[in-house]
Amino acid sequence: MTRAELVDLYTNAYDSFMQIAAEAVDVKHPKVADVIIDPTKDYKYNAISSMGAWEAVDEDSSTGLDHFVLGYEGTITPGKFRKYFYVTYEANFQVEYAQLKSKIFQAKELGRGGQFTLELEVAHYLYNGFSTACADGQYLFYNSHPKNPEETGTTYDNLLSGAFSHDALEEAEKTISANFLDLDGMPMAPYAGKPTLAYPSALRGPVMRVLSERAGERPGTTVRDINIYSGEYDPVEWVFLGSKFNGSDTAWYIIYPALKNLKLVKNTEKPNFASWIDELNQRYYFDAWQFAQAEAVDWRGLFASTGTV
Repeated sequence: MTRAELVDLYTNAYDSFMQIAAEAVDVKHPKVADVIIDPTKDYKYNAISSMGAWEAVDEDSSTGLDHFVLGYEGTITPGKFRKYFYVTYEANFQVEYAQLKSKIFQAKELGRGGQFTLELEVAHYLYNGFSTACADGQYLFYNSHPKNPEETGTTYDNLLSGAFSHDALEEAEKTISANFLDLDGMPMAPYAGKPTLAYPSALRGPVMRVLSERAGERPGTTVRDINIYSGEYDPVEWVFLGSKFNGSDTAWYIIYPALKNLKLVKNTEKPNFASWIDELNQRYYFDAWQFAQAEAVDWRGLFASTGTV
């Protein structure tokens, strides 16, 4: 058997190991982001308004004519992520076989690393939303988003405040109720679906106490009430939102995934794999790459607090 035939024999196995390992990772980004597979270089988006509430008109009247309002158009251009490794080979077949077989764990780690990259891409986009502009030119989480491009004097607020707590969540819901409005100023909550509460592992205790099914004393008080938040949120504990991964241990996020305003655009469903032989340096190379980019097409349905103010 030639070296070329040997590496061909193992290429499919390595691809399989990479993919199996990737699929075994408990990923959280599909729970908060709409994953789009788009093979083109650029994914273009825009929004369009509803027609708003109907007007009261007289019989035989032409009153009521209206027009759609376009939102803020934009483009998502997936960037390339890549990782590869090589396995050296020796002079006889048995050593080559052993070398390849002993490196299977590297293929598995490569697959896991690909999934972790996508997790980080979405998590970092969320955390950076406190200081990075979105489609309307304002920070993703901000207190003055223009209603639409035509009515910039009216603004909405999706920046929550305070460390996560029962009271902070209560105040957050007031903010959401007053600001969760579409391009025409109509409420979106009635069709936005169940919200997700995403938080770093450091907030597990506070979140679980607030969302617990058991009625008990509200933390820090002697008030014993029925927990109105039980079952109202899909909690997603996400380690990649934490400070260990350049996020924050205090920030928390309320996301309405059904609106699909937070996107993860990928060029392919699965990563790309390739392999080749370097005869000069006597190496077998195994390569993996994927194009991906996370971005919000609209701030609506995305609310967050830094947890500090």
